[in-house]
Amino acid sequence: MTSSADVDAAFYDPVPNRSINVIARHCLTFLLALVVLGGCTNNDSKAKTSLFEEHHHEPAHWPDDFGDVAVKLRERLSSEVNEESLSEIKDLVSWTAEVAADTNLSESNWMPVYEATESLSKKLRTDSKTLTPENRTQVEALCKLIDETVPKIPERMPDQQAE
Repeated sequence: MTSSADVDAAFYDPVPNRSINVIARHCLTFLLALVVLGGCTNNDSKAKTSLFEEHHHEPAHWPDDFGDVAVKLRERLSSEVNEESLSEIKDLVSWTAEVAADTNLSESNWMPVYEATESLSKKLRTDSKTLTPENRTQVEALCKLIDETVPKIPERMPDQQAE
């Protein structure tokens, strides 16, 4: 049997206890979602230009674009190659295909760059202490290949050409 106090409490309670629990649960879920989603935003004002930037600190000699790879390689070849500049040459050569892939370059134009980069990277790893005359010639040839390939980069992606 219910007492008048129980009836009065139920009458004056605008939201039954069960509803309070449901509302509290929904509020907690909403707040948790805000915290999780708020932590996943990228507040950088600089646009990402490479996949490399997402996961690594960008070295000072990272090229600005595909054509800049050749410029930076030639800068390092223009003076006597020391241990630091050889290390940077190796980095630049190893990054060349990735930087080219970040452009709108077609696969048929990208493949020669990739193949030249892979071949030269292997040779530079084998001759790790110095830049041999043969490797210097191949770095210069890679620069020439880059120079010849840059004008082939379309301004827009191939699927956007018809727009």
